[in-house]
Amino acid sequence: LYNLVLNRYFCTAILPFFIIMSKTFTYISRRAFWTVLMAVLSSLSMSGCSSDTPSHDDDCPDVPYLLTQAPDYSDISMWYANTQTASARADVFYITPTQMWDWTDSQGGVHHFLDVYDVDQRTGVEPSTRLAMDLFVPSCRYYAPYYREISMDSWFLSPDEIDSRFEVAFADICDAFRFYMEHINQGRPFILAGHSQGAKAVIELIKRVLTPEQLDQLVAAYAFGFSVTRQELDEYPQLRPAQGARDTGTLVLFNSVSHTGAISRLFADNAACINPVNWRTDAVPATAEEHKGSAFETAPGEYNFVEHSLEVAIDERTKHLVVSGLDDDAFYIPEIDELFPSGNFHCFELQLYWLDVQQNIQERIAAFLEPR
Repeated sequence: LYNLVLNRYFCTAILPFFIIMSKTFTYISRRAFWTVLMAVLSSLSMSGCSSDTPSHDDDCPDVPYLLTQAPDYSDISMWYANTQTASARADVFYITPTQMWDWTDSQGGVHHFLDVYDVDQRTGVEPSTRLAMDLFVPSCRYYAPYYREISMDSWFLSPDEIDSRFEVAFADICDAFRFYMEHINQGRPFILAGHSQGAKAVIELIKRVLTPEQLDQLVAAYAFGFSVTRQELDEYPQLRPAQGARDTGTLVLFNSVSHTGAISRLFADNAACINPVNWRTDAVPATAEEHKGSAFETAPGEYNFVEHSLEVAIDERTKHLVVSGLDDDAFYIPEIDELFPSGNFHCFELQLYWLDVQQNIQERIAAFLEPR
């Protein structure tokens, strides 16, 4: 009833009508009248979209999950707080990767989604959000929404269940992106970027949400650590894999392993890849001398840079980067071995080519702004 009362149409039309009509009845009839009204409200609340029910393209899906309150992107607290670069000539809309596991509420209910209003859960998201901000902010104004991302546990399930849960997260991302375009962007060139779950969201935004006018504003889409299938590329011509360092409106995508046996089952059908060191799409390797450098955070906002250390080549059969110069054990995370075995560098895609990508962001923005 509280959510319905907040609805403007209900407040201004339906509820006043019932109140006026109730005054015409006797006390007994009035009691019956209000009983009927409560039944109507109960029916409406069961069939309508509440504020906690994710929606996309005006749909109201039946969501069989426990959900916390949906984010309101007019509230500045639903965006990662950061210092903008006044001289930046483009924006970046960044979507964070998976940063939490399933959690249990005080009633024992198991949740598969981030609670964007929970301080501790938000704190868990901030390191990856800050990492991306430091990567992009030299060239871009940075906007990263908090959203009800799906848990790490979710990625161990069937593809259908992953997609079902992801729709909740994606509905939030769509709301955030539309708010950004309507209230913040003001016609500026922008980059879409995301890592892992965030990269999946980048691909889905291009497939399902961006208008032709917005695609014209798109400098590039950086999808770090995810995959795109041949079927998707054939069905969605707006998904254009990058072919070099300066093409614009394209999808910059790569996944890194030390050997092809370490490829994640999640990305086994990948059909696109670009080498972020030499910016080629063939098997010609990038030498360690070409590698501008990796960056590993030692404290919030402080980094240790390792230059000219990696040799990187594309395996053309699997469309993955094969990287030499790293210790597999140093990057191995046992808890996610089933998805990312030893030799898979999924969690470190931003760090490994930090200086290479940072320079490329500047190059693509400059290319986009050149007279056409």
